Amino acid sequence: MKYFVIEDDELSECGEETIYVFEHSKRKRSYDTIKTLEDFAAKCIFIERRNMHWFWYKGKHVEDMPMWEFEKKIKAEQEELKAISQEEFTELRNKYAPLIKPIEFPIEGIRSAYAYEPEWNDEFFVMETEESYFAVYWFTTA
Repeated sequence: MKYFVIEDDELSECGEETIYVFEHSKRKRSYDTIKTLEDFAAKCIFIERRNMHWFWYKGKHVEDMPMWEFEKKIKAEQEELKAISQEEFTELRNKYAPLIKPIEFPIEGIRSAYAYEPEWNDEFFVMETEESYFAVYWFTTA
């Protein structure tokens, strides 16, 4: 899996933004744990949270656990992916394609799903193409 992190306080007027772009080839590998779009989505969330060091903080209400347990917990708690329409996909593509250049946002896919967290103002989009999986995770600190 490849991933890229774009951080900028000038992408929009809402504060400092972070965009994660994830890509994973569907080539056959016996050691690969990503076999479905759901597996890919869980791995993306795990990487984003791991990089934010959320689970290393040993506060009052935070569980201390090894990374493999943390990844397993994310997968178990993952909600069902919600399919999006072609119109919604086009809107998302038009919004994020210019922001992630030179990374190429796929034009079409087999399956696309989208999750929006209004409480945190996060957007998470995953898709499957013939050759790969692709995801964009956007959030702001403001």
